[in-house]
Amino acid sequence: MTRDPLPRRAHRVAVLMVTAVLAGLVAGCCPPAVSQALALGTQSESRVDVDPALLSVTDDATLAAKFETAWSLVAQRYWDLTRLPVDWDEVGERYRAQLATVHDDDALYALLEEMYDEIGDNHSVFVPPSRVAEIRDLYGSMPCVAVFGSTAIGTPPGQPMTAAGHWTSGPLQVGSWLSASPVVAQLLPADTNAIGTVRFGMTSAVTGDADVPIGYIMVPDLASEGVAGAVRQAVERLQADGAQGLVVDLRGNPGGRLVTMMQVAGVFTRGFLWRAIMSWTLPLPYPAIGQVATELPLALLIDGDVNSAAEGLAGALQANGRATLFGATTAGNVEAVLPFCLRDGSQAWIATGVLAPLQGATWEGRGVVPDVAVEQDAAAAGDGADPVLAAALDALARETTAP
Repeated sequence: MTRDPLPRRAHRVAVLMVTAVLAGLVAGCCPPAVSQALALGTQSESRVDVDPALLSVTDDATLAAKFETAWSLVAQRYWDLTRLPVDWDEVGERYRAQLATVHDDDALYALLEEMYDEIGDNHSVFVPPSRVAEIRDLYGSMPCVAVFGSTAIGTPPGQPMTAAGHWTSGPLQVGSWLSASPVVAQLLPADTNAIGTVRFGMTSAVTGDADVPIGYIMVPDLASEGVAGAVRQAVERLQADGAQGLVVDLRGNPGGRLVTMMQVAGVFTRGFLWRAIMSWTLPLPYPAIGQVATELPLALLIDGDVNSAAEGLAGALQANGRATLFGATTAGNVEAVLPFCLRDGSQAWIATGVLAPLQGATWEGRGVVPDVAVEQDAAAAGDGADPVLAAALDALARETTAP
């Protein structure tokens, strides 16, 4: 029996080790406006066994201890307190002074929610126990870090997790402005298939005398069930249909789970592509997961509404030279959120890190910059044109027919 070369075996072992860790923790990266999503009842949660005794105790000392735990979690675990629009020590003093007017849990939870709003990152939120059941019903159970007193027990080293976010979950619409134009008819697939939320089909681009078949895949989020598997199946079917290049449309994608990002990347490439930057532990590397399914030329479409794990996917495939990006700079919103579960059943969702390429600066605050900047002109959109997709198809056609 032959053995794999040592470098390949070492890589496989490393990937298996990281994958094993991820299998025990449902990881993710946070889409925008988690606080707004909470207001709409659209955030994921973790089921926690609540100590009934704690629910009945509302003396001032207990309330003060709960306050200190919630404040300290941000002070100790937030990825970079210098990025906050406020001084967290000053915030603590200001809200601590209001404890004299707080005499029950409901009043405390209202105070803590208000205090967490001052973080201002649209990610970090305090969730009272009354909202946890609602969240569980919407998105199912997700593990989180148990907190006793002001100490997090069994904290995974920087393992980010997230809510699913808020986006339209109905039938995917390519867009009313892409419906009747003869130009678009040449760009978008005439017939599309759907696997879950992922839609795909064959289109083509003309260069010279050649009519080059191109596969088109629209990925509206990285949080819906089965997204990674759907992308893999779409790629396999498009290749079988003769595609000579692939377009993956991420425009408007709000992000989703980190593990889904890693699995989708694994359809197109391999290796360690990202790291999570945190103030309280060394950066953690993350690999693409799965067997590479295609070597076809790849173009990704992005815009300012691409957030979180979707930014990480686009940025990583760009950084390792696997894909060319077309469109506009992404949102620059790649904070990774970790939920902490307190003994009374409340939860603190805190941005404990940010996603970054394996080497180089984080995308937080700056976004992923396309290789080819293409404006989506409103007038052109009204005529049914899609210059971003057109530019990507033209580039793929030229690449596939180049001598």
